[in-house]
Amino acid sequence: MIWCIIYILSRTVTSHAGIKACKRIVPRAPSGCKDKPLTMKQLTVYVISSIVLLLCSCYRGERVALTIDFSQAPSWKYLFAIDITGHIKSIDSSREFSSSLRTYLSGEKTPHDAGAVRFKTGRTMIQSDFLSDKEKTHLEKQCENIVLYFSPREGAVQAVDTALPPLFNFGGWDLFRSFARVLPVLPESPVAIGETWERERNIPIETSVGNATGWLFQSFILDSIFMVDSSRCAALSWQFTYRIQPDSSGMLDSLPLRGSGAGSAAIDLSRKRMRTAHAFFDVPEQSDAAIKASWQETVHVEIVD
Repeated sequence: MIWCIIYILSRTVTSHAGIKACKRIVPRAPSGCKDKPLTMKQLTVYVISSIVLLLCSCYRGERVALTIDFSQAPSWKYLFAIDITGHIKSIDSSREFSSSLRTYLSGEKTPHDAGAVRFKTGRTMIQSDFLSDKEKTHLEKQCENIVLYFSPREGAVQAVDTALPPLFNFGGWDLFRSFARVLPVLPESPVAIGETWERERNIPIETSVGNATGWLFQSFILDSIFMVDSSRCAALSWQFTYRIQPDSSGMLDSLPLRGSGAGSAAIDLSRKRMRTAHAFFDVPEQSDAAIKASWQETVHVEIVD
């Protein structure tokens, strides 16, 4: 269809007979107005617009496989960033807090699964207005060399053979949950633009202050297909809710145990890799907690070439 339009355009702009034919099919002006055929510039815009509409229509009906193949490169590197702002209230005090973390995720494909990767954290930097320099340095060391297994098809994020993910004194911020919220779960079958898929996961959580079970529900949608640097890419987004059930009484009981948020990601269809991912998470305070904490968390991941 597109090639037919291009052929007609080329014939129209190169022959006098074509121009006459165009005059016969050009819509006439309303009664009382002087009839004028479309100019060559107007005709070109009209045909190009038709081509663009056809391309958009083809993209919308096309089904694409959203795949990340970690065997495409010997190693992978992502920048991982977290920013948190929040509010803590107790009986006799109230304060705002903010923190940020930057680390690199260096990954290698797993031996028996090209669709999974093991990431190790490195070069971690933390800024916080409620931690002392000594506490920040200690936490940066805790965040170094944490190994996480990630499978976008299974939606699995697991700590592998490392110390338990560290937990902040306020806000219950641990790396494990941040990873789980920002990394998308890809559908098993090809999808079209506007099509949705859902995943619900039970996530065992082990931290230095106690264990818990997390429930994460995500609803995904393929938003669009676009071009970047000669690569076809897919834009997807999702909404999610999250809640935690501590396994036993402890520090986790005083932290917010539920929240909701939204995420987005760009998948490079040509190179079968995730270019970027972004998630925003809002955690309301628990009304029955002695210390009421609420915060907003933004997590961002982007590939480093």
